[in-house]
Amino acid sequence: YLAKQRDVYKYLHDQTVRLINYGLKATEIAEQLTMPQSLENEWPVRGYYGTLSHNAKSVYQRYIGWYDANPAHLNPLPPSERGAKLIAYMGGEAAAIAKAREDFAGGEYRWVAEIMSEIIFANPANPEARHLAADALEQLGYQAESATWRNAYLQGAYELRNGIPQNLMRAPISADVVRTLTIPLFFDYLAVRLNGLKAEGKHIVINWVFPDLAERYVLNLENCALTYLAGRTADNAHVTVTLARPVLSQLVLQQTTLTDAIHEDTIALDGDGGKLSELFELIDEFRFMFPILEPRQAS
Repeated sequence: YLAKQRDVYKYLHDQTVRLINYGLKATEIAEQLTMPQSLENEWPVRGYYGTLSHNAKSVYQRYIGWYDANPAHLNPLPPSERGAKLIAYMGGEAAAIAKAREDFAGGEYRWVAEIMSEIIFANPANPEARHLAADALEQLGYQAESATWRNAYLQGAYELRNGIPQNLMRAPISADVVRTLTIPLFFDYLAVRLNGLKAEGKHIVINWVFPDLAERYVLNLENCALTYLAGRTADNAHVTVTLARPVLSQLVLQQTTLTDAIHEDTIALDGDGGKLSELFELIDEFRFMFPILEPRQAS
């Protein structure tokens, strides 16, 4: 068993790289590559979870990246613009859907799903395209040997038919994770939630002191990027925040407010406390759900 697992991954890797050196693209390799019968006929090697197609593309991406060296793919139009132009070339949405229905009847579900996706990104409100795409994805799900592929297809069909729950906000981070994050990881997490557009033109420097950890940091917002330095504080900081690590968790989890923490003497501010509030006003709250099969836009 272990020897076959060794060989299946070695074969997958080496044969993908071999085909890369013939100039094949990721999708071409994924379509062409097959397992030798000595491995293909072993049930632990079957693609019940991962797939040969999926993993070959991953090997390609590891070495080549997203760009396949075709200049036409170097700076393509975004999906909505591409979809609108492509469907116009096909004679419009109605003509494309009519042809797709013929292909659906012929079992070309992959192609139908792909073309309907172009229409949906150009016109998400087209019910015919959504329903036909959902039907095609459902058929692909029924045919998928891989559980993960089947889940993806069927979830896509569900989204096209029912949409996604609206106005659901997820907690930015779970309580257990908040309590175990190191301070550097916490600042990294804060940085990816920073809304760069809202931060334009702002410069905020905040010292953070954690007496219980014997740690100090300077957090710097500049050029719409949030960075930090450990083991030091800045003389030009707008405010110095002194607190114990558990209090930071309470603030993040909204178990207390900055005002209450100050009144309870669990946090001390030296300087312009408004700068701390200003920084947190630039931090996004991520939505629990977002659409995958139609256009979306960050706040």
